[in-house]
Amino acid sequence: MLVGLARTDYVSLSFSQEYQLVSSQGKQEIPEGAKVSLQSRRGRVSVVISSGLSVLYNGELSGPVVIEPSAGTGEASFTVSGQGDSNPGFPGTEFRGSAIILEDGGFLVVANLVDLERYLWSVVSSEMPCNWAKEALKAQAVASRTYAVHKGALSDVSDGGNITGPADIKMWANESSQVYRGKLREDPRAVEACNETKGQILTYNGAPAATYFHAASAGMTEASRSVWGGDVPYLVAVEEVPYESPHNQWEVSFDLETLRERLKGAFQGSRIDTIVGCEPGISGRWACVNISSGNIHAQLKASEFRSLLDLKSMWFSVFKRGGGGDTIGQLNPGHEVYIHNGTSVQAVKLKQCTMENPGGSQGAGNGAYVMGPGASGPVTFVFQGRGYGHGVGMSQWGAKAMAEGGAGYKQILMHYYPSTHIETWW
Repeated sequence: MLVGLARTDYVSLSFSQEYQLVSSQGKQEIPEGAKVSLQSRRGRVSVVISSGLSVLYNGELSGPVVIEPSAGTGEASFTVSGQGDSNPGFPGTEFRGSAIILEDGGFLVVANLVDLERYLWSVVSSEMPCNWAKEALKAQAVASRTYAVHKGALSDVSDGGNITGPADIKMWANESSQVYRGKLREDPRAVEACNETKGQILTYNGAPAATYFHAASAGMTEASRSVWGGDVPYLVAVEEVPYESPHNQWEVSFDLETLRERLKGAFQGSRIDTIVGCEPGISGRWACVNISSGNIHAQLKASEFRSLLDLKSMWFSVFKRGGGGDTIGQLNPGHEVYIHNGTSVQAVKLKQCTMENPGGSQGAGNGAYVMGPGASGPVTFVFQGRGYGHGVGMSQWGAKAMAEGGAGYKQILMHYYPSTHIETWW
């Protein structure tokens, strides 16, 4: 499979085994211990192959440039020994398989052509703590394998000859796809989990499922339609077994200046008066957020708002405090409130409550506004939330809890991706 590593202006690779560099202009041998330096130059790839103080090759090539193990090398790997500015960065990281270099508008796109199962050895080790229960690791292995196949990462990339440009890269090595940190990140327990589920993927109607996953749902996942739109029958909201995680409850605060700076590209108001979540999903995660300043209003999608503020999730209540005014807030409909029924205090979700007002009663399915005593000091917006991630599909902490409770990996996967089937494809 092909996985993108970085988009950068410069990269150098080192080799502990014999490799060869292949392009449309021909082939160059790379001896054991050599170094290859590459950069973008006038729409072409500048290549220098050196060994010690000797320059073995210096030229400019049309991309793509494929750097692959020589015949008979067997299991081979290369190391990113240096690189220009990019995110993610991989200096010192060793990768199995081949390196693919593509020119992209004055930059280089660096990709890794690697066997899918070996790719998973690193992904599972990077995505989930390897001291967790083995059945959770196996569930992660199947989910990650399925996700890669669903994204089309296997199509037409069995060798470098049919790669034409960056558009051929369907998966990246960071959180935008799956975290992949190369050979040295491989943990034996993750490798074992991958090997014991080799070739297994989840399907729906015979096709690979979109097995999205995230860190923690704090009790309930969310339906995909509330996060990205579009109904996917197996990406529905499901309740989780109870568990404790560092992400069950969190709080983060922003003073007004910091908030304006974070939102300046998306909101043009000189101040921020209100932030209101809207269109809550089944769990209560907001699908969008309305921001107001006087007569200036903007609506941001959940993914954009969460990214700008670097929030753990969109399942939050928000409060505005300080400035000498009243404390005002919006309670999330999926959060609990505590009600005294005359004999005891009972926790219920806000959306199950009915609010009374002079105009009659109404439900709290869209949240509720609250007001508290005024506070001095600078104006601060406080977000109190739950969970970590988009909330769709498998919760990794939830998988851990199920595995610790005795569930097998298939049971975990069927819980988080109902209506799917496990098939062995190779």
